[in-house]
Amino acid sequence: MTAVAGPELSAVRRLFDAEIGRGLETGVQLSVSHRGVAAELAVGGNGSGDPMTGDTCVPWTCSAKPLGAVAFAIAWEAGALDLDTRVAEVLPEFAGEGREEVRVRDLLTHTTGVPDPVWSADPGDAASASWEEVDALIWAVICSAAPRVPPGTAMIYNPVANWFVLDRILNALDGGPPGNSHRSLCRRLGLSATLGRPEVPAQRQVTVTAAEDQRTGLERMRLAGALPLPGVGVWGPMRDLRTVGELLLAKGRHHGVPVIGPAGAEALTSTHWPGSAHRSVCDTDFPYGLGVMTLPSLFGRRCSARTFGHAGGNTSVLLVDPLFDLVAAVYWNGRLDDVKTFARRYALVRALYDDLGIPRLPVSAGASPGPGGAR
Repeated sequence: MTAVAGPELSAVRRLFDAEIGRGLETGVQLSVSHRGVAAELAVGGNGSGDPMTGDTCVPWTCSAKPLGAVAFAIAWEAGALDLDTRVAEVLPEFAGEGREEVRVRDLLTHTTGVPDPVWSADPGDAASASWEEVDALIWAVICSAAPRVPPGTAMIYNPVANWFVLDRILNALDGGPPGNSHRSLCRRLGLSATLGRPEVPAQRQVTVTAAEDQRTGLERMRLAGALPLPGVGVWGPMRDLRTVGELLLAKGRHHGVPVIGPAGAEALTSTHWPGSAHRSVCDTDFPYGLGVMTLPSLFGRRCSARTFGHAGGNTSVLLVDPLFDLVAAVYWNGRLDDVKTFARRYALVRALYDDLGIPRLPVSAGASPGPGGAR
């Protein structure tokens, strides 16, 4: 089944059909806005025998990171905290073993110096435990992890723990329950997205699939997706993720109403961690803003130098290219390895930019070299 609205995306549709035919994914959901005109495309199935539609709930995984970043910016502009607020100033139990030097800036740039301790924890009976018990376990694990390097000196991408701590800080400041920083923002933006797996019929959500060599990653995705984990456990249609990107493109405005100020939006999407020098793209240390990826070549060779966004789970991407007034959010129901994920992402950008008539840029004006250093 195919659902389309807005501009015809013929090259993208052919690409998706070919990928599904090769078994790379069972289906794809894409939501795009270009110069204010929206287009949606849903192709294939949801992984359990039902069609993928524009309303199918899909896991955003780490592509949800900008949602938490906007929640932070709201509190920042209200004067509740700033980038150099130490986590332990708000959460005293976080202090110890060098963690007292971790600042909010380090959470948002993945420079706490602490590898994600959640993945190394024994889940035990977590699947049958209450969320309150799981929440307490995750917090205890985080508060026992020591930085491997001084905070602020190296990027160690951290899928779960940093946004978990960020949410805990924001909720300590406003008195909300766990996950409230995400849920309240979703309500404010009018999103149907949920924190944690949605309680909808099986035909209205995906059953996540993966290549045979991605079983470990798939199990992590399923575990994270089953829990209301800020920054990684959001589910919803891609049009909702596109809305988050549109807010950042509009300098913090949603349907003309300010959610954050232009300076806050600019701060989130500017590079705060430069990344370390690599001959090719590294997926654990790269230029990063405050909750957004700021290296255009992570998305595609056709992207302009101002492109930012986020990727998640080797299955989803939020792409914002301000030069071309473009926002795209896509979910592929099929987890691949890193190399194939880059290839799939690059292929989509080529097809999408062709369909929208976006011109090719001179080499010096576009993205930096991609995987392998080649353009």
